[in-house]
Amino acid sequence: MGRADFTLLVIGAIVGADVYVVAAMGAASLGPAQLVAWVVAGVLAAFIALAFVQCAAIDPDVGGSYAYARSAFGPLVGFLAGWALYVGEWVALPVFPIAFVNYLHRVFPDLTAATDIPVKVGLVAVITVANLVGVKKGARINDLLSVAKLVPLLLLIVLAIAFTIVRPHQAGGHLQPFAPLGWGGFGKAIVPIFWAYAGFELAVLPAAEVRDPRRTLPQGLVLGVAIATIFYLLTAFAVVVALPWTDAAASSSPLAAAMTAILDGLSGPGRVGAILMSIGALISIAGVYQAFTLGVSRLSYALAADGLFPSAFARIHPRFGTPHVGLAFQACFALVGATMFDLRGLITIAVLFLGLSYVLTALAALRLVAVHRDQALRIPGLRFGLVVAALAGLYLATQAPLREIGIGAGVMLLGLALYAVRGRHWRTMVTEIETDERYAVAWAEHEYHWLSRPVRRLRDRLTQRR
Repeated sequence: MGRADFTLLVIGAIVGADVYVVAAMGAASLGPAQLVAWVVAGVLAAFIALAFVQCAAIDPDVGGSYAYARSAFGPLVGFLAGWALYVGEWVALPVFPIAFVNYLHRVFPDLTAATDIPVKVGLVAVITVANLVGVKKGARINDLLSVAKLVPLLLLIVLAIAFTIVRPHQAGGHLQPFAPLGWGGFGKAIVPIFWAYAGFELAVLPAAEVRDPRRTLPQGLVLGVAIATIFYLLTAFAVVVALPWTDAAASSSPLAAAMTAILDGLSGPGRVGAILMSIGALISIAGVYQAFTLGVSRLSYALAADGLFPSAFARIHPRFGTPHVGLAFQACFALVGATMFDLRGLITIAVLFLGLSYVLTALAALRLVAVHRDQALRIPGLRFGLVVAALAGLYLATQAPLREIGIGAGVMLLGLALYAVRGRHWRTMVTEIETDERYAVAWAEHEYHWLSRPVRRLRDRLTQRR
């Protein structure tokens, strides 16, 4: 992937089903004051993205948060970062089939519930196969979807500005009262709204498949996050000025409702606008699901390549060169989870684990900057920004209800148990290589081509000595 491909991958990973859903959640918690939450969430995302940009500039390795924390603090902290990131993104996978079916009913209201399962299976199958046949084809599909998904949002923004100019009293009236529910629900609102910004952490996972990653990763992250943030803030503004906050809070498709209200106010075809926004939602959901599938499969590959996940996740398809086992596992969970869980619960758990991975990534960035000062970004107040990124991740993780925090603690303990088992296996293999040159020859052959960089270097050194 080149810079344009990677920038569109960042946009595709961020802009998706979330923006079409969470505006209603924000309105239900804060009313028009959700605009403040969108701004705050965008600032938090910018600081956290800074940590990823800095890490990618120093260590553009496959694995994202896992690779960065491993380089900075060693395998245990690296595994915890990777485990939190994997669980957070894995839990979010069923969100996309659920949201896709919901908006499909908006486009085709005559569809019955009997069609939901076949549609979910079809979506998961298409995205999985697209990623199975290779990253280049997956990147081309993502490019197309990323550009296409911005078109309806841009149209909504332009029409909302026109609506504000033509009907300023009506638009201004929707802003009053600005905080009808007070500010007590700010933390509850920030979790789903931030999830709309999440996704940039996935884009860096397939780093080995990016051309000139030391330049491409930082540049693409900055451009992608900036473009997505601008679109989000303007889209939230469009919803707030177009609808009374009570209507936005009650809607299952707030952007479609906003487009209908705007076109009705401008004497346009409101029904056509609702269908257009619903089609845009379907494109966005498919696009971000594509980016999630690509990124999560590379993360499980990186963890398995270091012996910390079952080795099956590191198997490469003999024809397509992609981690087919991880892709199949993700597809199965997406289908099962889409029939068992609701959107808000999945989003809350996902943000909890993402917050933990953000904390460790920001701390890793601070450590890598201290060790590799010559590769630090030339940004005033860089270290202060990275500290803010760590605090932002901690804040997001602690906004979940106590029940979800308890579940998160249990899952992290489960991860430690997995590390105790798999980590011992990894250390045993390394010891055997160091003490028996025959292993060095075996590891040099095709059977073990998936090994991580530190082990590959050790293998090559011993093979040379032989």
